[in-house]
Amino acid sequence: MKIGILGSGTVGQQLGIGFIRLGYDVKMGTRDKSKLDEWIKNNNGSIGSFEEAAKFGEVIVLATAGSGTENAINLAKKENFENKIVVDVTNPLDHSTMPPGLTSSFGNSEGERIQRLLPKSKVVKAFNTISAYIMCNPKREEGDPDLFICGNDEGKEFVTKIAKEWGWKNVYDLGDLSNAYWLETFAMLWIVYGFKNNHWTHAFKLLKK
Repeated sequence: MKIGILGSGTVGQQLGIGFIRLGYDVKMGTRDKSKLDEWIKNNNGSIGSFEEAAKFGEVIVLATAGSGTENAINLAKKENFENKIVVDVTNPLDHSTMPPGLTSSFGNSEGERIQRLLPKSKVVKAFNTISAYIMCNPKREEGDPDLFICGNDEGKEFVTKIAKEWGWKNVYDLGDLSNAYWLETFAMLWIVYGFKNNHWTHAFKLLKK
């Protein structure tokens, strides 16, 4: 299967490595190919524009900064997303303060906005509440964290399958995409803790007993 990743920052690069490790064919979409000079030297993937990556991918991953997501979709051309699973890893943040603040609201989450922009796509919110460096390698010294996802359709089955192959033991489906807001607020808990403690490899575990 072919995976198109929009975004050449740490999140996109780490997810690209994770997909390649599982045998997927990956094309990284970027506006600045020089950002991926080291990545392409060490990984068996390819690089293109946002449009080329979106056209290439049977599944598309949005790993852009939240503020740039809509522009990235427009550059990639909306028709290239039609009838495809779109994995939304973004967090809509206002970086004018530190720690940054959340710009989404209930009923108007980034995940829902993306679905409205791409009505013919299968949008799944996932991997936005953890460090890029453990998305594809979740095992921690203290145990196994849990992953939370949401979406409207069978795209969640693909994300769950991938997560399990990366080592996530528990993937919790929170329901339809209206719950993307809660995942985005949950990401703020992760971010605030990180800024307060200068610690960025933490993750969360749901204890049920």
